[in-house]
Amino acid sequence: MSTAEPVPIGVLFCDVAGSTKLYREVGDAVALRVVDACLDLAADVVRAGGGRLVKTIGDEFMAVFDDVCAMCDAAIAVQRRFEEMAPSLEHVAAHRLQLRIGFHFGPVVRTTDDYFGTTVNMAARMTALAKGGQVITTGALADALPPARRAATRTLVGVHVKGAGEELRVAEVLWHRSTHQTTVFSLTLVAEQAVAVPELRLTHRGRRWIFDEGRQSVSLGREPSSDVLLDSEHASRRHATIERRGDKWVLVDHSTNGTFVMLFGGEEFCIRREELVLRDVGTLGLGQSVSRDRENGLDYALTLHGSAE
Repeated sequence: MSTAEPVPIGVLFCDVAGSTKLYREVGDAVALRVVDACLDLAADVVRAGGGRLVKTIGDEFMAVFDDVCAMCDAAIAVQRRFEEMAPSLEHVAAHRLQLRIGFHFGPVVRTTDDYFGTTVNMAARMTALAKGGQVITTGALADALPPARRAATRTLVGVHVKGAGEELRVAEVLWHRSTHQTTVFSLTLVAEQAVAVPELRLTHRGRRWIFDEGRQSVSLGREPSSDVLLDSEHASRRHATIERRGDKWVLVDHSTNGTFVMLFGGEEFCIRREELVLRDVGTLGLGQSVSRDRENGLDYALTLHGSAE
């Protein structure tokens, strides 16, 4: 029996990349045990994040979420947990098994124990486009995420998705914590392109700092040894760092009061013990809202080397 009207819900698929080769190399019984262990680990994280497991089909499972942010956070948590546990899981490291995740949010038709409709199909297509270790969603859904989560996504490319009827933007949700873990992916449908690393330019009370791709990390805070020393009573001694990860600069908050981020245009939000991929230009408030304490704001700008200021 199905619901009378479609209801909005988040749909996520998680698939074990490399399982076909695993079955061929170690045999059905061993491969099934390994795949089940991978999916069980991922499913536990999904449930802890508010998801409900719907079904398992071969080497993938489908889950649903009532909240799109919870779904996005769970997808990130799954990849991080799997990366952490991979060395201890049988055959996973040796056969380079990875998880690929795709999700979408929208109206679905619900039956007693399953979900159907365009949203389900789109989530499945996002998973099919993902490479091992990736989290993929549509560009439209990425655009609709709250600022902190939206900033941790990047558009990969516009591709023609069969059945969608139009060019569809695809976005990757970035989840790696540190530089040495970061892998820059591209879809096989698109030629690889070299991406320039922008300079990070910081300005505070007339002082200016410029950091290029040769710099891995910039420390912010009241600690005298900080790369950018900020004399504010609201800032922690080691308040935050801005880390270069591939071609991106990522703000990492370590503080008690959090770091406020005001985007160009005036939109402001706060991150606390979280990470945020910086975009274009904006202002940071260490421990205090930028709108309340503009004088102590730290302006940032990402510019390609040689660009006009």
